[in-house]
Amino acid sequence: MKKIIIILSSIALFLSSCKDSAPSKEVKKAELKDLKSQLITIKSQISKLEKDLTEDNLSTEKRVPIRIKQIEPELFTHQIEQPGKINSKENVLVSIELGGTVTSVNTEEGQWVVEGQTILQLDTTIMGPSLNELKSALELAKTTYERQEKLWQKGIGSELQFLQLKNQYESLNNKFLAQEAQLEKLNVKAPISGFIEDVFLNKGELATPGMPAFRIVNTKNVYIEADIAERYSNILKKNAPVKIHFSSLGITKKAPISFVGQVINPENSTFKVKIELDNHAGLLKPNGLAALEIQDYVNHEAIIVPSQIVKKDMIGDYIFMEKNGKAKKTYVELGLSQKDKSMILSGLEFGDKVIIDGYSEVVSGTPVDVLK
Repeated sequence: MKKIIIILSSIALFLSSCKDSAPSKEVKKAELKDLKSQLITIKSQISKLEKDLTEDNLSTEKRVPIRIKQIEPELFTHQIEQPGKINSKENVLVSIELGGTVTSVNTEEGQWVVEGQTILQLDTTIMGPSLNELKSALELAKTTYERQEKLWQKGIGSELQFLQLKNQYESLNNKFLAQEAQLEKLNVKAPISGFIEDVFLNKGELATPGMPAFRIVNTKNVYIEADIAERYSNILKKNAPVKIHFSSLGITKKAPISFVGQVINPENSTFKVKIELDNHAGLLKPNGLAALEIQDYVNHEAIIVPSQIVKKDMIGDYIFMEKNGKAKKTYVELGLSQKDKSMILSGLEFGDKVIIDGYSEVVSGTPVDVLK
């Protein structure tokens, strides 16, 4: 500053001396050139002093403390959350085929039975004797037919007689088999192996055709069934991974989708998916509820930010970055979100530093202090 005063004083003395003497033209040109050189130097020094003063003001300006996250490739998965219901693949309601009085009930509710085991027996006192008579007639017809067949093979007897005996035997045999099958239906058997869930008839009751007799359920293999919105019909595929939560039981299982429906339900615009589960422990009960997380998207090198730092204005979605000690407003294209994470499709690059704490206290250009 002292140097600037000296130079200004020199200029004043020069101007004063010009009044007293008249220097030559060459001297004036040399003096002018020297003064212009000094003026350039002065301007440069003024500019430097102003810059130093500005930086001093910035250094004393209050900085907002922030925390940052440096963008790196991350695994991102998206899941469809959907309720589901437990169903059994073997849940059979057995009904009476042939009417009669129940003479015995051979099992109890909750008991495990095997396929073919007799569960209920109906009265056979009417059909039993009739079948025995038919059996005797069948045996006689068979003997007569076989004897006539031997004679016919030797050329003895008429062809008509042989054919009549053959027809009589076959007709009686068909009647016997049909009545035997009917009699067998009076023994109501288990069509599958499983637990007896309900018995609807008691000993002594009259059972009529079509009346429910018992329900049998095998829960060793169950499946989860869910209705999925139509917009996912071209996204979900067979074998897509599913996480299944049974909140009331405190159980979580993982399994792939085993079936994807090809028909949209016109009533609710959904399609069905099924997930088969092993249930040998018997912990899962048919008609129980499940919460499904069905994975429909995966990206192994995604740009992920906390969802709460993404803001929106009239232009679009934006976040704040930290760059050169200041906050920088950056517009981004937002992708899928899952819980508290959002995927960024464009606007950020790997290595960028986004503000994850203190973002609500800054605007673009705010000086910031990055906390460790």
